Amino acid sequence: MELYFAPMHGVTLAHYRNLHARIFGGVDKYYAPFIVTTSEEKSGKVLFKDVEPDLNDPQVKVIPQLLSNDCTEFNFYADKIASMGYDEINWNIGCPFPTVTNKNRGSGLLEDPDHIKKFLKGIDFNKDYAFSVKMRLGFSELEEGIEVMERLNNFPISDVTIHGRTGIQKYEGSVDLDSFNTLYALCKHQVIYNGDINTPEDLERVKALFPEIDRFMIGRGLLKNPFLGLQLRGVDIAQSTAKSMLYRFHNEILEHYVKHTPNERYLIGKMKEFWTYLAERVDPNHEYLNQIRRSQTVREYQHISEKLLTYSEIIL
Repeated sequence: MELYFAPMHGVTLAHYRNLHARIFGGVDKYYAPFIVTTSEEKSGKVLFKDVEPDLNDPQVKVIPQLLSNDCTEFNFYADKIASMGYDEINWNIGCPFPTVTNKNRGSGLLEDPDHIKKFLKGIDFNKDYAFSVKMRLGFSELEEGIEVMERLNNFPISDVTIHGRTGIQKYEGSVDLDSFNTLYALCKHQVIYNGDINTPEDLERVKALFPEIDRFMIGRGLLKNPFLGLQLRGVDIAQSTAKSMLYRFHNEILEHYVKHTPNERYLIGKMKEFWTYLAERVDPNHEYLNQIRRSQTVREYQHISEKLLTYSEIIL
């Protein structure tokens, strides 16, 4: 079984991935947040910063991801990233947010299977890196996903990650396992399951339904519970050990932002975002989270977070 950490824009950046792998582990691959492609003349070094080798621990397997609806731009960006030493580039046609879909990118492309076919015809598959895809059931209905999958089947794609929701669902409601099964049965490529794996019981349920699938992508489940990769592999974690691991993780994340973020307001905003996911397991009643949200200075934030990490019990 292989476990993959799904990307979260603005959160699972290089420093986060490095620390998660070092402190928690249990994950085989980390997908980097998408890079939006532009024309060659508009591309700059800053766009590739998160996947620069100097920032990424060579022991951590990272898969860069591109958000694109233009094959020429994709080829240029993919070649540039591959020159850094990466052997796989992932194409994101699954992002559900309107700022993306309204520009005919992400899951918005699932409404236009002919555009996807044209895009794939323009991709140079004779490269040293694999081309993988992350998608949803469709933008608004399964029939869109079926048409897209029929087109994906005609190209040498290394694997297809299928999230069991439509684009318009975003992350609301439950995954549609029947619709997932329809696309899974139709797909001629290696399939990676994605959607609502938050506990070992969730994983066992999915494995029972799809016993041939042995690759699973997890996003929010790992953000809320960074121990999940270990737990899915049957590792029991004592409360004292968990608290020590989380204390170290938080402090090193904070140290990174203090070192690299001169804007105090932005720094506190990033740490508030960090706790938004973790609070479910560490502060379910939001006793400390509400105080963190009201904090205005780093000193104030540190005082509250220290109490949270010291006195809260982690739900394992």
